[in-house]
Amino acid sequence: MPVLRGMELSADDLVRRTVIQSLACHFRVSKEAISIAQLVDFDTYFAAECEQLRTMEQEGLVKMDDEWISVTDKGRLIVRVICMVFDRYLKAERARAQYSRVM
Repeated sequence: MPVLRGMELSADDLVRRTVIQSLACHFRVSKEAISIAQLVDFDTYFAAECEQLRTMEQEGLVKMDDEWISVTDKGRLIVRVICMVFDRYLKAERARAQYSRVM
């Protein structure tokens, strides 16, 4: 059965999926909408990710304010890279690869 081969998504996976889909499809995400729909405080939950986005904001790729994270016209070309900031599994894979190079 295909269901047996599937993966079970955690609550964190669902929150991150919603943010990534919104950024990739609409080039913006409402912090308030995520907070209400996913029962999290966006700024607290994604504090580390927002800090990473500050660098992208300085480069003119995203615009951040109290309510929205928006991808600028310049950032649309690399929206996938912007979305990668919210990918928890990608971070874990990079950390694992970094430690394996030590040997």
